[in-house]
Amino acid sequence: MNDHTPDWYPAHREPVGDDDHLPIRRDESLYTAPRPSRRKFLGIAAAAGAATIGGGVLVSNGDDGAERVATPERTSADPALPTTTTRPLVASADVAGRTLVVVELRGGNDGLATLVPRNRGVLHDRRDSVHIPDEELLDFNDDFGWNPELENLAGHGVAALLGIGSLDNPDGSHFEMERRWWAGNSSGNDLPGTGFLGRLCDQLVADQPVTGISLGGGPSQALRSDKAVTVGLNDAQAGWFLRETEDPWFATLRGAMADMALGAPTSTLTPLDFARSGLSDTLSFAETLQEIDDEFIRERYPNTHLGNSLGMAAQIIEQDAGIRVLHMSLGGFDTHSDQRGSHDQLLRQLGDAMGAFLGDIGDKGKAESTLVCTMSEFGRRVASNRRGTDHGEASLALLAGPIEAGTHGEMPSLTQLNDGNLASTVDFEQYYATIAEKWFGIPSSEVLESSTAPLEGIIT
Repeated sequence: MNDHTPDWYPAHREPVGDDDHLPIRRDESLYTAPRPSRRKFLGIAAAAGAATIGGGVLVSNGDDGAERVATPERTSADPALPTTTTRPLVASADVAGRTLVVVELRGGNDGLATLVPRNRGVLHDRRDSVHIPDEELLDFNDDFGWNPELENLAGHGVAALLGIGSLDNPDGSHFEMERRWWAGNSSGNDLPGTGFLGRLCDQLVADQPVTGISLGGGPSQALRSDKAVTVGLNDAQAGWFLRETEDPWFATLRGAMADMALGAPTSTLTPLDFARSGLSDTLSFAETLQEIDDEFIRERYPNTHLGNSLGMAAQIIEQDAGIRVLHMSLGGFDTHSDQRGSHDQLLRQLGDAMGAFLGDIGDKGKAESTLVCTMSEFGRRVASNRRGTDHGEASLALLAGPIEAGTHGEMPSLTQLNDGNLASTVDFEQYYATIAEKWFGIPSSEVLESSTAPLEGIIT
């Protein structure tokens, strides 16, 4: 147990390092050497291409959870060669063009300082050093007000799901709760080898080169998939060497790669056929990246990590390239000290970037087909710790797009606490079920281990 984990939680082994960079166990390798892919060599080609053009990495898992390109299925015509298998799209036609954008707030966002309960004396008494007075809040409704730093987001119409967390087995470890959120399992027992977002991609995969992408921070375990290709991308400049330039060397390279990708398959598929097909899809994905207008992002979006990522996301969505799930993160929410300074600054980044994104996709005609939502491993304790807050349990999730603005779920009691914490009233698996069923038309049983009923009235 480290000094960031409250003593009322059982001990958990934490990785060594900064709280904002906790996705990797220090005692295991994140990636293993790829095997031949049942996805026509696309896994190897897309991963290599993304890595070459900007540090992106394929995130794909076999049934045992080890990260690799999946072992191929075999055809009766040629039992030694892989074949492409695509799971039927579960979503109905009216939701087939929808996109999900997930913003992960790393470190444990303080919901009580994001959407603040009005006129609650207990907050004035228990967290006087971090509580935001009612007169500073932005209007939301009679019971709640927004943190004033969210001004550029609040005007777009936002839904807040209150009391979200783990109902049965909460934990105060960043690493443990991140693993559960990524995997889509709130209890922490028998975590699946794929991520929740990756399983969504497995259900949504069709003929596109890439189904899910994590922007601005490399691969995310939330996007670990079984069938779909999901990519982690650090930089919008990833396709630089495929862009049209006057440099003859790069022109020759582009032409050679295009020629290598051509060629009709023989009656018996060979590894070269799979490599060509994978290279062709990689070039198609690279073309999507080439269309990103960096100058537009600089003009329209705040010059922040999240602003750049959301600017990239909006342009990818506009291209209709088949990418259905986009993930990005904003770290630093582990506010043990100087919370009014650091948390307010983070919410300003969140509000400015999300506000710019919602305005941009509205201008692009994509507002009705794009759902934006947040996730964070846990909330903060009710009582302040000097000038900050310690790890807690229940927090909130924000949703924007085709949603019913207002509060949803049940606000946890500020006086009937669980060892000093807000007790969760909504299990995050129910939140995930809502995204799967109400947004994508995918039965929750296809992407969650248990058939969880979705929440009504949030997604319109």
